[in-house]
Formats: sequence, C-alpha cells, structure tokens
Amino acid sequence: MTPFSHPVLCASLLMLTLGACAGSPYDVPARQCDLSQHQALVGRNIGEVRLPPNLRKREVHNQGVMTRDYNPARLTMFLDAKGWIARVECS
Repeated sequence: MTPFSHPVLCASLLMLTLGACAGSPYDVPARQCDLSQHQALVGRNIGEVRLPPNLRKREVHNQGVMTRDYNPARLTMFLDAKGWIARVECS
C-alpha cells in the first residue's frame, strides 16, 4: 500500500502542505515592536488590523491619555477620531 492510496492520509498530507504555504495570519507577524515592520500599519483602520496576541501593544485615541512608562518592546498606536492609525512608536 502506497501513502497515496489511502484517502485520509492523502488528505492530511495535502492540508499540511497547503498550511505551510499559507504564511502568517497576522498583518505584521513581529512579536515585539519593530518600527521597520509596524510602520506599514500607518494609514490603516485599527478595526482591520490583526496582530499577534502576545505582542505588547496599546492604542492611544485622539486626545487620549497614556502612562509614561517606557517599554521599547511595546507597540504604541496613535489613532485619530475615526480609528485610523496616524503614527506608531516603540514605547
């Protein structure tokens, strides 16, 4: 019996192959703030952005208040009144 003669095994192999080609489900896969990658978020709406759940991040809304603690691994996204990302920082 060859591996391709069994339909379940063949389907499993196909799913594994296609899954490897799919890439990351996130818009920016970085797990720490990296301005060279996260700068691509500027001009996008925060509701459309998918980021890794373990990325430390915060959203600062128009005229919003934020803490002054500095964390270079955290992505800070500054949003306008309609939720568009105007600027990003590592802080």
